[in-house]
Amino acid sequence: MASAFRRRAAAWMIALLVAVLGGALAPATSLAADPDPILLVHGYRGDPSTWADMIAAFKANGRTAVAIDLATEDNVKNAQQIQAFIKAQGWSRVDIVGQSMGGLSSRQYIKFLDRTVVDAYVSLGTPQYGIWSACLLPPSYGGQMCPTSGFLRNLNHADDTPGSIYWTTIYSRSDGIVPTSASRLDGGACFVFEDPGVPHNDMDNDPTIFQHVLMAVDRVCAGTINK
Repeated sequence: MASAFRRRAAAWMIALLVAVLGGALAPATSLAADPDPILLVHGYRGDPSTWADMIAAFKANGRTAVAIDLATEDNVKNAQQIQAFIKAQGWSRVDIVGQSMGGLSSRQYIKFLDRTVVDAYVSLGTPQYGIWSACLLPPSYGGQMCPTSGFLRNLNHADDTPGSIYWTTIYSRSDGIVPTSASRLDGGACFVFEDPGVPHNDMDNDPTIFQHVLMAVDRVCAGTINK
């Protein structure tokens, strides 16, 4: 356990050094003059602390990333909180990165509340088409992730990826919780498949995953475009 922690810490240090040195050596035109702020949305029973490594990595790349603390395990209510949070920040444009169920809350916000301010959407191990274990949970406490739930039926009706938003789904063979087939987005998106990748709960603090996310918020696909 300790050696694994040291390896991950070393990987993050290398990633941060590359980011800092790369930024110092890159031409001034390599980054947008005013890159969008990034909203990080945690998953089921999570909290903002899970994003600490990624927030630091974004900062090293000259980006502002903020993690929201969702109050419920209900995606519909979470979407409303995301909308209120973005308005309170005064953001006219934002990129959203959601881990696990946070990707569903974010899609609910985009699809049914406001798709005009989001430039890029990135999901990390999100069960876009559900996981059967969630069928044992109450609908308002994670049960919306059940593949047969009314929530997912509505969310996945018609186009999964509406508007001009740059959609990316990142998933891992080693997830252990969400099957790779459940992470798909129909309608046009960038698919980034990590093989073997990392476990589900490590996707929001893995340096390789971060590099994919950084590309995605800049509207660059690190994998394949699926129409």
